[in-house]
Amino acid sequence: MAHHNDFGKWGEDVSVSYLTENGYEILARNWRHAHQEIDIIAQRDGTLYFVEVKTRHGEEWKAEDAITAKKKALMWRAMMAWKLQHPSPMPVRYSAIAVVVHSPVEAPEIRWHENLWEL
Repeated sequence: MAHHNDFGKWGEDVSVSYLTENGYEILARNWRHAHQEIDIIAQRDGTLYFVEVKTRHGEEWKAEDAITAKKKALMWRAMMAWKLQHPSPMPVRYSAIAVVVHSPVEAPEIRWHENLWEL
C-alpha cells in the first residue's frame, strides 16, 4: 500500500510544481478538517482554489471522473471549515488536476481544471 501512497504524493508534488510555475501561491497541502481533506489550497489573482489531485497509470476512463458527488460534498464541507478559520472575501473555485503517466519514459500528462464544478 505504501507504493500507492508514494505515487499519490508524487502526483501532488507534480501538481504543486505545475501550479507554482503558473503563478499560483500554495497556501496548504493535505489540509484536514475532521474527515475531510483538501489536497492543495492555492490562490491566484484574488481567487481561492480548492484542488483535488488524481494520479493514474494510464487511463481507461478520465481520472477526473473519480471525483464523485460524495467527494465534492466533502470538499465543500472542508472549504467551509477553511473559510471559518481563514476568513476571506475571495471567491472560491473547486478545481482538479489529473496527472496521468502514460509511459515511464515520457513526462506525465497534466490536465488542470481551474473551475471543474460549483456546489
